[in-house]
Amino acid sequence: MTLPDWLTIGRVLATFVLLVLLQACAHPPVPLWTAWLALILFVAAALTDWLDGHLARKWKIESDFGRLFDPLADKLLVTIAFIGLLGAGLLPVWFVSLVVAREFLITGIRLVAGQKGVVLAAEKVGKHKTVTQMVTAILGLLLLAIDPPLPFGRPLLDFAVFVTAAVTAGSGLYYLIRNYPLLISKVHRS
Repeated sequence: MTLPDWLTIGRVLATFVLLVLLQACAHPPVPLWTAWLALILFVAAALTDWLDGHLARKWKIESDFGRLFDPLADKLLVTIAFIGLLGAGLLPVWFVSLVVAREFLITGIRLVAGQKGVVLAAEKVGKHKTVTQMVTAILGLLLLAIDPPLPFGRPLLDFAVFVTAAVTAGSGLYYLIRNYPLLISKVHRS
């Protein structure tokens, strides 16, 4: 196991701590220290997403483990944050449903590709999706942690939700169109 792999594992473990913190934030009154700790933990975990990839490329120690688990760790982190923010009343159900549905779609495409011996590399559009989702989660966690909330906080979060929804849906559509020929082709078995 390499250092980037351990950072990915750390991000997964941090996600489960985040889940506990966000559960505590779902029931008013929200303990502000819990909301701040959730925010700090999310930002630290999000930074490990950048750091593990950067180190793996810089040190030329990319691994199969990292290729598989890094994107899964990202999906888990963002999904847990969004479900927690949904529970706190800060995100709409349609938005969280869109994010989860897109992740299932991409996972399904990757499974079909894997059955056909094709490995789908991460695309820039997917990285942009991850960044917008993480920024939206950070804004939501900030809104949860700042009491009283800033007057522009809610409109800013709502704007981020719509931008993130567009990028999320667009990236899902991109992957679907790009891989459509792969999805409809038959599996060749020898």
